[in-house]
Amino acid sequence: MLVNTWIEQHMNPELVNRMKQTIRARRKRHFNAEHQHTRKKSIDLEFVVWQRLAGLAQRRGKTLSETIVQLIEDAEHKEKYASKMSSLKHDLQVLLGKE
Repeated sequence: MLVNTWIEQHMNPELVNRMKQTIRARRKRHFNAEHQHTRKKSIDLEFVVWQRLAGLAQRRGKTLSETIVQLIEDAEHKEKYASKMSSLKHDLQVLLGKE
């Protein structure tokens, strides 16, 4: 293990640990990229948006991704509800002859 010997002799122990963490993270990202359900994407957020999203996620005890999914689902349910109410209102107006 010539490389390990060189690392022990020439690198700061804190940097050795950081290097190992970086290698593990890189391997994990590589493995995760091989599977559709574990692939990660990154997005750019303005700081204020990230701050609000992070606060909401923390209050809900969820990850940022889980919080975003939940917000999208909430918006989709709201759209469906609004559409259903609009349809019911229209049908009621037709029944009452107020079209």
